Amino acid sequence: MTDPKYGPRDPLSDEQVATAVAALRADWTVLNAEPMPAGSDIVYGVTARDAEDRRREAVLKCFRRDGPAEGRSPERFLVEVDLLELVERETDIPVPAVYGTYRSRDGLPAPAFLMERLPGEPPLGVAVDGRAAVAERLLRESGRHLARVHDLRSFDAFGDLVSGDGSPAVRDGRATWPDRLRDIVDDSLDGLVGTRFADLTGPLREYADGRFADLDLAADAALLHGDYRPGNLLADPGTGEPTAVLDWGAAQAGDPRYELAWAVREFSGRAPVGSAARERVREAFIDAYEEGREDGFERDAAFERRQSFYLAVTWLVECRWFDAWWGGADESAREARADRLRENVRNLR
Repeated sequence: MTDPKYGPRDPLSDEQVATAVAALRADWTVLNAEPMPAGSDIVYGVTARDAEDRRREAVLKCFRRDGPAEGRSPERFLVEVDLLELVERETDIPVPAVYGTYRSRDGLPAPAFLMERLPGEPPLGVAVDGRAAVAERLLRESGRHLARVHDLRSFDAFGDLVSGDGSPAVRDGRATWPDRLRDIVDDSLDGLVGTRFADLTGPLREYADGRFADLDLAADAALLHGDYRPGNLLADPGTGEPTAVLDWGAAQAGDPRYELAWAVREFSGRAPVGSAARERVREAFIDAYEEGREDGFERDAAFERRQSFYLAVTWLVECRWFDAWWGGADESAREARADRLRENVRNLR
């Protein structure tokens, strides 16, 4: 649910890209291919010519077997295909069409799939002043889309989703949401050992233990996008209308309110709690989300306590993965964010 900065940018030769595309669309001829921003998978923007001499803009996505992300597998990678097809079939959320998929090919990274490259730009900085109408439309449409995602499927367990015979399924699931959330928290706390935030382990564990004891965290297992943020959207820069919701490979079954906490954090540009920018984004996003859900939430004191805990969990997860997520950032920005995370933890109640 963040912006990873890892992985080689250009691991494939031109011949390998052309061969992979041919395995997916035999009637296409690759004209040009460029590596796209590095992440947990191998991704190329491809320009091709089809059998009817039409120019095609597409994205080739290949599984990176030596990638740095934990819990990655071919089945986890291919759940994105299942979800793109499901969302395109059953909603009005803009997602790329899938042109082809293969599970194995000699000499090529596998599995892989080819999808449509939709227009638009990453809508970063939506909380800034000066473009209120554009930001408002982006926030409201994004909130409505997230509500639609959460209503799309339910599951009998909580955990990461994998491809299961063309339909997403939970892998190694937990029976209850508190158990699943406890795994997220404990894994993150354990991962702080040896990091710059190792000294926060004790205070964060004490805080989390108190919240697990005090809060009613019962929830139904809904479909979560898993990384819903402006960096995984495309939008019309003039109007703010979303043109694509991308990167479904981190999908999971969980509490919609948990993803809502992540989304508010990311769409507000990680603005401090209580700041005008964060509150403006939060109100617009959640209002639109509640309008879009078939079954909304009662925004009472219990809801706010739960959301505060979920926000704290986002900080804990970020501390755990700080070097991966911020490794490519400017040093001053990286250190400012580290200071902000420490301040956030100091202010936990």
